[in-house]
This record gives sequence, structure tokens and C-alpha cells, in this order.
Amino acid sequence: MHPTSPRQIHLPTEVILLIVSLAATNADNNAQRQRTMHACCLVSRQWYSAAVVFLYEKPRLDRGKAFYKFTDTISPPVASRKSKMNLGSMVRRLDLSYLVHHSSNSMTSRLLGKVKENLEVFIAPSVTFAVNCLPALSKCRNLRHLDLSLVGEPLPFPNLKKALSSLTKLLTLRLPRSISLDEFQAQGSQLVSWPSRLYRLQFSGSFSPTAIPSFTWPPSLTSLTLKNCSNLSVNNLGSLISSPHLATCLSRLTISGSNRNLSPESINAIPAFLPGLNFLSIPGDLVEESFFDMLNYMTPPLALEVLEFGNPFFEATLGFSTASLVENFATGLRNLRAVGFADAFLTEQRIQEDEEIDNVLQRRFREKSKPALQTANGDEVVDDYDNDDDDPDVGVYYL
Repeated sequence: MHPTSPRQIHLPTEVILLIVSLAATNADNNAQRQRTMHACCLVSRQWYSAAVVFLYEKPRLDRGKAFYKFTDTISPPVASRKSKMNLGSMVRRLDLSYLVHHSSNSMTSRLLGKVKENLEVFIAPSVTFAVNCLPALSKCRNLRHLDLSLVGEPLPFPNLKKALSSLTKLLTLRLPRSISLDEFQAQGSQLVSWPSRLYRLQFSGSFSPTAIPSFTWPPSLTSLTLKNCSNLSVNNLGSLISSPHLATCLSRLTISGSNRNLSPESINAIPAFLPGLNFLSIPGDLVEESFFDMLNYMTPPLALEVLEFGNPFFEATLGFSTASLVENFATGLRNLRAVGFADAFLTEQRIQEDEEIDNVLQRRFREKSKPALQTANGDEVVDDYDNDDDDPDVGVYYL
């Protein structure tokens, strides 16, 4: 009697696609995802055809060896054997942030040309991205998120804006920390339009206060982050946030501790120029009692719903009392729903005082909600009103 060989079970391609998709979605991290997809590709040709799209969708390029293998596959040398599949069209996210001297400007440009068809997210490297990469970047017309924040090579702002103008699907943009915006460059870029859907911008680098009046902001901008700016003194920050366009369109403003020349006076100017903000994140150690003294006299009160005391600029010490913050809940911060604190400020005393802030915010929320609930129930008394769970979006949270 001859031993029988195990029968190979054939799965329909649709089932394999479902299995691979679930494995890719449920992976704990990108490293595990890539290992799993690579293993799937080795099973058979059928499995390869199902998994290869997921393998190249978000390539893991955190090491030079992985980058070299990737570029040799996507953009092989002239004399080498080329894949029949257009592997570059499968790439949707390209993160080169871990690379330093592993590439070159020409290689980055050539790589963008190979993956331009369906690329949605691009994070540029710090060293090997320059002005000669902009033409290739401008052809990545499906880009939705572009991060140039690490780029150290100076990019003329008019050239950069011209490249961006063709990216009609772009939603978020982080400008290079090497950007230098003067009056001449601001005026020279006025005739070039921003992507119409761009709503989130990280502004970095250096700028002249005289350049800002002629600087045009993206028409759909609602969220602005200031990070890695070389000078955010009172004069410079004031010129930036005094823009009439920002006063009418901006709902979120984040000022990182990773800026230079910030001061409490810079922070104090924000509510006066941008009273319509719904979200404000500022370095917690630059907020002093004078900030809340000024808010006490704001009429009407700020529209602000979320106030974050972010990572410190100098030291992990808050310069205001909990009492000053809570007192403003009845005046300038009447619309506030949530307060955030960076972990750097956490102490036992801070946590105890935060419980007080949380209780006050939750109580105010319940008091504001009660009339609406009674109206919805025909002015009937809501018996279990005080027993309702607290709203998770109201109160204190930590960054």
C-alpha cells in the first residue's frame, strides 16, 4: 500500500484576498504587517498576486538595506531584469523620514516619478530632497498628505508653491524647516494658487514681518500649526496672526514649544487677534496669570472649546494657578469644554487639581445640557439626569 500524498486545498482568489486584507489590517505595526505580507507572497503565485499590492502599499524603509532593495525593485538599473508588474503604482505611502545619506536628490526625484500614479502620503527625507525634486513631486496628483518638515535644503517658496498648485487633492501640508519667506518671495508667489482643498498647514522656517501682509493663505485653511519657526517674537507672531483671513477662517491653532523667541507676551496676543478659535494648543510654561487676567475682560467670551497646555518651551513648570483658570470658565472661557495638559507637567498636586477642573467642566456641561433635555422631553423632569455618565469629550485629558 503506497502512502498517499496530502491533497492540496485550492482556495478561490476572492477568499485569499479577504484573508490577506484582514491580516494586513489587523497587524500590530507596520513591521509585522510587512513580514506577514512577505510570507504570504512566498506561498504560491496565487497568494503572491493577492498579497503583493499590500506588500508595496506602505513599504517599510527605516533602514538603508531595505531602501536599496526597494529602489532596485521599483527603479531597477538599466541592464537589470525588470518586473512585468508596475510595482510603483501600488505604493500609496512613501516614508523616507528615517533615511539620511542613503539616497541622493536625483534618486528621490526618480523614485517619486516611479510611484506618482497612486501615491497619497509622502514624507520627505532630511538630506536628499532639493529643488530638483519639485517637478517630480508636482506630478504626484493623488497626494493627500505631504510632509516636508525635515527637509534641510533651502527651497525657494515660489518654486515650492508652483509645484504644490497641481496637487488638487492635497489636504495637509508641512512646510520645510528651511523655508525662508521674505517680502519679495511672498509677492512673487501671489499669482500661484494653493491647492483648493488644503485645510491643514504646518508653517515653519523663517519669515519677515513685512512679508506677511502680501502672503496669501490657502483659501480652505482651518488648522494651522507653528513649529520649527526661527523667530516667533511678539512682533513676528503678531504680524502672522493679525491676518484678517486667519481671523475669519481659522478654527484650530497649535504653537509648538519647538520654536524660537517665544515669550508669554507672544501667547497673550493670540486671543485678541483670533477670538474665533475653537482649539488652541500652546506651550504650558509660557501661560502666565496675565493671560487669564486679559481673558476676564474679553467681550464676547472666546469661542474656544479646547485649550491645551502643550510641551514646555523652557521648563516643565506652569506659571498660573488652577483658580485663575477655573475663574475664567464664567468669563472669557465660558464655552470651554476640555483642557489638556502635557505629561511633562504631571505631578501629584497637578492630578488632584485636575480633578477639580474636570468636575467643574462636567458640571457646567450638565447644566447647559439640562434645558435642552427638558425641552426634548416636553419640560418633564429627567429623573436620572444626574446619574448619566460623563461626556468623554468634556473635562481634563493628558497629551
